[in-house]
Amino acid sequence: MTAEPLPPQDIESLRVVIIDDTADLRELLRFALVRGGMTVVGEAGDGRAGIAVVAETVPDVVLLDLSMPVMDGLEALPPIRELAPAAHIIVLSGFGATQMAERALDLGANGYLEKGASLGRVLDHIRDIVDGRTTNPIGRALTPTHESPLQAAPGDEASRVPVQRDAAAAAAEVWDALTLAPFGIVEVGAEPPFRILRINPAAEELLFDASQPDVTSAGTPFNICAGDIAATIAENRLRGDIDFEAVLDWQPINVNIRHTGTSLLVYLRTITEEVGVLRSAIATTAHEIRGPVAVLCAIAEAITEDDLDPEEHRRLMASVARQARMLDGITADLLTAAQIQRGTLRMDLRDVDPAVVADAVIGDHDVTGATLEVTDRRLVRADPLRLSQMISNLISNATKYGEPPIRIRVRPSTDHDRGVCIDVEDAGAGVPVEFRSKLFREFSRASGTAAAGTGLGLHVVRTLAVAQGGTIGYAAGEHGGSVFTLTLPAAVRD
Repeated sequence: MTAEPLPPQDIESLRVVIIDDTADLRELLRFALVRGGMTVVGEAGDGRAGIAVVAETVPDVVLLDLSMPVMDGLEALPPIRELAPAAHIIVLSGFGATQMAERALDLGANGYLEKGASLGRVLDHIRDIVDGRTTNPIGRALTPTHESPLQAAPGDEASRVPVQRDAAAAAAEVWDALTLAPFGIVEVGAEPPFRILRINPAAEELLFDASQPDVTSAGTPFNICAGDIAATIAENRLRGDIDFEAVLDWQPINVNIRHTGTSLLVYLRTITEEVGVLRSAIATTAHEIRGPVAVLCAIAEAITEDDLDPEEHRRLMASVARQARMLDGITADLLTAAQIQRGTLRMDLRDVDPAVVADAVIGDHDVTGATLEVTDRRLVRADPLRLSQMISNLISNATKYGEPPIRIRVRPSTDHDRGVCIDVEDAGAGVPVEFRSKLFREFSRASGTAAAGTGLGLHVVRTLAVAQGGTIGYAAGEHGGSVFTLTLPAAVRD
C-alpha cells in the first residue's frame, strides 16, 4: 500500500516519529527535522516500542531503523503500516541500501536511506517522498533492476549480466559459469530454513559426504549441512551483505553472504587461520567504526548552524563526546593488540582506587541502570589507564551482548587475601557453553555475531590482567546472564 502525496503546503507541518536504537542519532534527526519545520511527535529505541508510539500518535512520516534489538525494522514495518496506512515510512540502515531496499518496499516502505547521509539530504528525501518524488538518494529508483540476481564473487571481476530477455535464462547462464569456480557457491532461499536452490561442485565437496551418493543437496535446509553458518545468517539477515569466519569439519572457512533480492548467495573459501582472522578483523572493525563516524559527520554538519541555542549545542557536544569515546575504545584495543603482538606492551603500575576508576567509566559510558557496589575499599596495584580500559571493555561487552541491569561490584577475593575482585554482571542470556573456552581468544566471536564487535575486547582484558599480575574469569550468573571477574593484587601498605 502506498501513501498518497500530501499537498505541498502541508510539508512543513509534518508530524514525524523516529524509531532507532542509537540515542545520539535520534537526537540528530530530531534536530534536523525541527529545523526543517517538522514536528517530532514520538521516538522509540526498538521496533516493538515504535509500534506503540505510532499507534498513539498516528504520524505523517516514520523514520524506521532496520537493525534494532527486541524487534527489528522489517518485523515492525507491517504493523506500523497497518496502524498508519497514510504515513510515509522511510527505512534507515547502515548496511547497504541496494540489498535491502526491495524487501523494505515489499513490506510497505516508501523510501530508503543509508545512515551517514547528510542531514540536509535526509530532509530533502523526506520532502521528495511526501511530494511523490520517490527516487532513492543513492541515485537510482527503488524498483527491481533488470540485472541478473547472481553477482560476482566478492573480490572477483564483475559478472553482473544486463538482461534484455528472460531474467531466469540470464541467471542460469551466469550460474553455469560459476559452477566452475574453485571456491564453493551455494544459492539458498532468503528465509529460514534457507533451503538450497543451487550448489556448485566445490561447495558440494565441502558440505556433503561423497561416500553417501543417495544424499541429494537440492531442497536440503542449509542448517542440516552447515548449522553454524545458517545460524549466523539467520541472526544477521537484516545486515545486508556480511562476511565472517566459520569452521567446517575442523577446516577454517571464509564465508561471504550476498543478497540478490530473492535469494542469498553463500560463498565458501577455505583459508589459512591467519588470513581468515585478518579478514574478519578488518571487516568487523570497519563496521564498528562506521556508526560513530556517521554520527560525528552529521554533528559536524549540524553545528555550522548560526542560530544554535545553548541547550542544542550542549546536547550535540555530549553526543560528540560519547561517539568519540567509542572510537577511542576501538583504537585503544587495536593499539594494545599490536603492542601485544610486537612485545612492546608496557605497564605503569601504581596504587589505584578501583572503585573511583569504575565509577568514572560508568559515567563515561552513560549506562542506564548501571549500579556500583563497593565492599572492598583497598587500593590495587595497577596501571590506571589500563585498568580503565579493562573495566570499559567489560562494561561495553555487557551492554553489547547482555541485557540490563548491569551491576559492577568491587569486593574482596574469595580465593586469596591479597586479591581485589571487580565483577561486571549483566542479565542477558549468558555465553553459550560451547563458546566459553574461546572467550578470551583474539578476534573470537560466538556464532551469530558476525558484525558485532571487533573480537578484541576480552582478549585485551585478559592480556592486560596477566601483565599486571591479575586474572580474568567468566561464570554464568546465579539467575542468568554473565559475570566477568577481574582480579588484581591489592596494594601493599607500609
